[in-house]
Amino acid sequence: MNAGTPPSNEPNYNLNFQSSVIYDLPADRFDLPGWLRNFPTEDYVKCTPASGAHRYCSVYRDGDGGLVYRNDEFIGGFMMTQFYRERIMEPQRVRLVSFTRARFLHVWPIVFPLYWEMTVEPHEATSSLFTCKIGAKLNWFYFVASKLTALKFWSQAHADEETQHFAEFAAQWATRND
Repeated sequence: MNAGTPPSNEPNYNLNFQSSVIYDLPADRFDLPGWLRNFPTEDYVKCTPASGAHRYCSVYRDGDGGLVYRNDEFIGGFMMTQFYRERIMEPQRVRLVSFTRARFLHVWPIVFPLYWEMTVEPHEATSSLFTCKIGAKLNWFYFVASKLTALKFWSQAHADEETQHFAEFAAQWATRND
C-alpha cells in the first residue's frame, strides 16, 4: 500500500496536508511506536513553541485493552481532542486514526474522522526523511467553513511547526541508550 493511500476501511479524507524534514540519523535507528507510547505531555507541548497549539497528550488503554493516544490541540479555529487508535505500528511508520471531537470557533461541536501518519525513510547513509501527514474528513458545512477560516493554511503551518520537533524527540528516543 502506498504510504499516502488510506486503508480501504477508512473514509476519503477531504483535508490533507504534510510536512517533511531531513534529520541526521539513519532511518533504521527510529522506533516510532516506542517513542509515541512514551511521549510525555511536556514534550508534546514543546512541539508547538510559536503557536502554543499543543495542550495535552496521554496514552491509555481502552476497555478492549487497545491503546488510545489522546491529543488536545487548537488549530485554525478548532479546539480538538483526538482519540487515536493504532492502525499501523511499524518502526519507521505509524498510522493512527481518530474520531476527533472539536469545537468550531469554540462554539459549534463537531466530530470527524482524522488520521495522523508519520514515516521515516532513508535519505542518505546517515540521514532520514521524517514526514508527518494528517488528514480529516469534514462534512460539507465544516468543509466550506474551513475554507472561510483558512483551516488548510493554519493546518499546514501547524504541521510545519510540529514536524521538526517530532523528528527531534523521536531521534532522542532512538538514541536514548547511546
